[in-house]
Amino acid sequence: MTLWTLAQQGTFLLPPSASNLATGVDWDWNVILGISCFFFCMVVFIMLFFVIKYRQRSVHDQTPVITHNTPLEIAWTLIPFFVLMFIFYIGFKGFINYDTPASNAVIVDVEAHKWAFQFTYPNGGISDALYVQQGVPVVLQLHSTDVLHALYIPAFRTQRNLIPSRQTHIWFIPEVLSPKEGYPIFCTQYCGEGHSTMHTVVHVLAKTEFDQAMVAVANPFKTKDAKGNERWVPYVQLGEKFYNQMGCVSCHSINGAAGTGPTWKGLWKSDVNFSYSDIPGFALKPTDPDSKWIAYVEQSVAHPEAKIVRNFANVMPSFETQFNGTVSKTEKLRAIMAFMKSIGTTGWKPPYPADSDMYSVKLHPKYHPESLAAEKAAATQNK
Repeated sequence: MTLWTLAQQGTFLLPPSASNLATGVDWDWNVILGISCFFFCMVVFIMLFFVIKYRQRSVHDQTPVITHNTPLEIAWTLIPFFVLMFIFYIGFKGFINYDTPASNAVIVDVEAHKWAFQFTYPNGGISDALYVQQGVPVVLQLHSTDVLHALYIPAFRTQRNLIPSRQTHIWFIPEVLSPKEGYPIFCTQYCGEGHSTMHTVVHVLAKTEFDQAMVAVANPFKTKDAKGNERWVPYVQLGEKFYNQMGCVSCHSINGAAGTGPTWKGLWKSDVNFSYSDIPGFALKPTDPDSKWIAYVEQSVAHPEAKIVRNFANVMPSFETQFNGTVSKTEKLRAIMAFMKSIGTTGWKPPYPADSDMYSVKLHPKYHPESLAAEKAAATQNK
C-alpha cells in the first residue's frame, strides 16, 4: 500500500476522516504537503550540487563576480507566485464551504465552560457528549460562559473558538458511523488548570439509534432496563450524571482532593465558613436544617458571588440558566443535591445495585416532572 493511499484513508499523518469537510481538508493538506516536500528536496539537491561543483579546489581559486541573471530571477519570482495563488484558491474555496452550512441543517447549541462542553438539542435535551445522525447536516452554535475555549473534532477536520459574549458556528455532515467509544472532541485553547480534562466525544449514529438517543437526552429522569421496561432513574444516579455533565467535576472533587472549589466529600452537613457573605456572619453547621443547606446550594449555582467559601476565590460562573426556570431544570439541581448528600467522609460509593434492578428504586417520584404534571392535573380536577 502506497503512502498516498494511506494519506487518502487518513491513516498517514491524519486520523481517519468521517465528515464531508474532511475530504477537502485532506486533499488540500496532501497537496500542500506534496508541494512543500518537492521544493524542499529540490532546494536541498541544488544546494548540495552547488556545494560540490563549485567548491574551492585550491587557495588560488577566485570567486567569479555575478551581478544577476534576469531569466532566473523572473523564474524564481513567478513560480512561487503561481504556487501561492493556487494554494490561496484551494484554501479559499475550502473556507467558503467550511463556513456556509446547508440550509436543512439541524441546529445544536454548544455551551463551553470551565471545563466541559454542554450540547442542547432542538427537543430540549441536554448531554455532555454530542449525538448526530449519519448523513444529516449539523450546525453547532458555539458560545462560552467564561473564558476563551475551542471545539476541535479531528475526525471531522473542524475547529473553531468559543468566545465569551459572542456566538460562532461550525457545520458538517457526519458520513461515517462512529466506533462505540465515539470520535474525540478536544478544547484547543488553554483555558485554565482544567484544560487538559476538557474533552468529550461525538457519536455518529444511524437513524434508529439516534432517535433513541434523543428520547433519552430529552427525559433523563426515565430509562429502560435490560427487559425494555421503563423505570424512573434514582436521583442519586442522576445527580452523578449531572455532576459530570454540567462540569461540576472540573472544580469540585468527590474524593477530598484539592480543587478550584471546595470538595464535595463530606461537605453536606459540615462546618462551612465564608470569607464573604451577603448575609453578615452567615455560616453553615451540621445542625442546620436541610432547608438552609438547600437554599445555600440553590443560591450558589445561580449567584456564586453571594457567598464565598473561606480559602477559595470567586471564580465559579453562574449556572442559573441551566438549573432554574423549568421543572426539569429544577429537578436536575435536586438530583445533584441528592448526589452531594450521598458523598460521606469516605468518598463516593454508588448506593444502587450495578445491574438493571437499579431502576426499580423510585426515589422521590413525586418530584419528577411527569409526576408533578399528573399531580397538577389531579388537583385541577378536584377543584
